[in-house]
Amino acid sequence: MQQTAPQKLKAGTLFSYGIGAVGEGIGYNVFFSFFSFFLTTQAGIQPAIAGAISAIAVLWDAITDPFIGNWSDKTKNPKGRRRPFIMSGAIFFGIAIALLFVNADLPGGLKVAYYIVVNMFYWLALTTCVIPHISLGSELSEDFDERTKLRTFAVSLMGVGTLIAVGTPLLLVKAFTDMTGSSNAGWALSGVVYGVLTMFVYELCCRLLKGKEPENPNLAKNTEADAEENGKVDENTVAVKEKGGIGSFFGNARRAFGNKSLRRLIWITFFVNITVTLASGLAVYLLTFTYGFNEAETSIVYTLQGVLVIAAVAGVGLLAGKLGKKPVMITGLIIYAVSYLLIILLPISWPTIIIHVIFFAIGNSGYWTMIYAMSYDTAIVEQIRSGEKPDGLYTSLIGLFMKLGNAVGSLVVGVGLQLVGFVESSQTQTEAAVSGIRWLYGISPALFLAVALIFAVIYPLTKARFKQLSEANARKEAGEPVDPELLKGLYARGRTLLYAGERYER
Repeated sequence: MQQTAPQKLKAGTLFSYGIGAVGEGIGYNVFFSFFSFFLTTQAGIQPAIAGAISAIAVLWDAITDPFIGNWSDKTKNPKGRRRPFIMSGAIFFGIAIALLFVNADLPGGLKVAYYIVVNMFYWLALTTCVIPHISLGSELSEDFDERTKLRTFAVSLMGVGTLIAVGTPLLLVKAFTDMTGSSNAGWALSGVVYGVLTMFVYELCCRLLKGKEPENPNLAKNTEADAEENGKVDENTVAVKEKGGIGSFFGNARRAFGNKSLRRLIWITFFVNITVTLASGLAVYLLTFTYGFNEAETSIVYTLQGVLVIAAVAGVGLLAGKLGKKPVMITGLIIYAVSYLLIILLPISWPTIIIHVIFFAIGNSGYWTMIYAMSYDTAIVEQIRSGEKPDGLYTSLIGLFMKLGNAVGSLVVGVGLQLVGFVESSQTQTEAAVSGIRWLYGISPALFLAVALIFAVIYPLTKARFKQLSEANARKEAGEPVDPELLKGLYARGRTLLYAGERYER
């Protein structure tokens, strides 16, 4: 069967989609880099409690992620499956970011409750934007290499958002503080700026992509009952009963966890995002107390990091096109882990920070460029099994374990700072605390990345195998039978598949 050449995505489409990732970069990194620092140094909350606040809210978000993803997959909104979610969520996302950095004048217990509630609101709003936006990428192209290109653009522009979020806050807070004479106002006004920026870029992304999102496939689907009544059930397809609501979600999630490639990515995501949260939360403490940098010097480090990540993403995308996504992911995780070990192995100095940031940029961009492009690919297994395209669900399950990793990382930051003797009310820290921050930052992330590397090595879906599956899926859609051996090793043992009327057990 002759395969049609994949349609190339236009530069305008790539750029329009990527603009939304600027909002993701701002929203994530303002939180991870500065929220814990704000709570401990400005709001006067103990480090362990600050970590618990973030962990509780992130766990709440981990629960909501798959529901948002599944809801987006199943919605019958005539305007599309993804853009309506993003446009609505962006408004709440912007408001939530602004509320995070308000130093609430409340008694201790009520203040903690305020930040838990606001944090939960922040994460729910973030999910409503981020999960549908990432899922939208899988619908703009079904080609292996075009999806890599799409995510390369997105991660490059996410790097721009990250650069804004990590390179400017301390300077902006200082400028607003000098202007108003109040550090509380300085933080609050900075939060408003980043909230408005996040809202704007997501709304701009959706407007630019208007008419480019595929027509909602749910509008054209017959129900299973109608299909059975009319004798239209495809014999090559596993019959999937739509239960609706929670029943539909749990059924779809159970099938998703049977997909071995997706499962590997889920565990990679979990351990990498412990590192992301842990290192992002500790970086400002490391630079401020261990290295003794002022606001300007710290901003220089963050700006350099952001610029290098953007530059590295382009190289990572090119390598993935030549070598495949799995080798790039493995190499990236190794370099990522080494970047943290250098903080311990090299002396406390500017050259150490520069070398660390270079290694960090390469490793970090390797993970973020590949993770969602790889998750798009794993959905081909379910397409062959059932004819479903669960991109939103798969993206949200990656998001769920990302948030679980974020929750663990938040706890490690708070508890770790408490254990090394960090005192939130002191402008100077003991020598033991300063040294402890350095070791916590250098060793812990490397250990978690080493575990993620194991799952990357055993990830089974290579570029060659994806091509085989894509060709098989095209034959299946043309009404031809599918050889079940093609899915061998890609789906969990003990599951029963149905092909051309025959049962096939693993």
